[in-house]
Amino acid sequence: MAELYGKSTGCAGGRGGSMHLVAPEVGLLGTVPLVAATIPIAVGAAMASKLRADQRVSVSFFGDGATEEGHFHESLNLAAVYRLPVLFVCENNFYSSHMHLGERRVESDLHRFGEVSGMPGIVLDGNDVIAVYRAASESVQRARLGEGPTLLECRTFRWRGHVGPSMDLDVGVKRKDELRDWLVKDPIRRVRSRLEEMGVAATELDKVKQEAILEFEEAVRFARLSPFPERADLMNHIFVSPAGRL
Repeated sequence: MAELYGKSTGCAGGRGGSMHLVAPEVGLLGTVPLVAATIPIAVGAAMASKLRADQRVSVSFFGDGATEEGHFHESLNLAAVYRLPVLFVCENNFYSSHMHLGERRVESDLHRFGEVSGMPGIVLDGNDVIAVYRAASESVQRARLGEGPTLLECRTFRWRGHVGPSMDLDVGVKRKDELRDWLVKDPIRRVRSRLEEMGVAATELDKVKQEAILEFEEAVRFARLSPFPERADLMNHIFVSPAGRL
């Protein structure tokens, strides 16, 4: 959150902002604003994991628009050839910025790219938390057993705009009606109902929700109170210093 505010306490020292997040200590190797550009990073990390035999599995998240980039296809092919421990997760929300999938492609079954590349390609209800969890767990287990990568196509829908907080109801001729149909498929509401049916008390679920809200509010408070980077540090990490250090 501090990085989003451009503060010195952010994970990239306030230099990255919302599109350049990096936190290797928790396994986030970096995000890149270029469409599909994080996919080969995950493949490279998976290659390193295979060479080290450390049982780690890389996961790359991307949207449906990324499947139209060369990075995506080259990465899937390389991962399949070397049977790398990597999981490709396509969050298919049917809109690449403002254009619907049907306006961009003849074939809409994106999971079939996995089959073409020589790996399992699985389509899922991306708003079903349990289904996604099970498929991801099985794919990670396959990767750790040396059976190579998997492509998951998680079909979902974006509620807000491609950029900013607006609802984007003016995008396309059908988006307003589509959004109405998807709002009732709220994944949090659905998994809560499942848990209640399984006997989890509503009070316990309310407690979890409140803890999450408090954690978020504390992150925002921390970000707002944190200082901005010093002006004297502006040129750090750009030019070689007199001492020869970057």
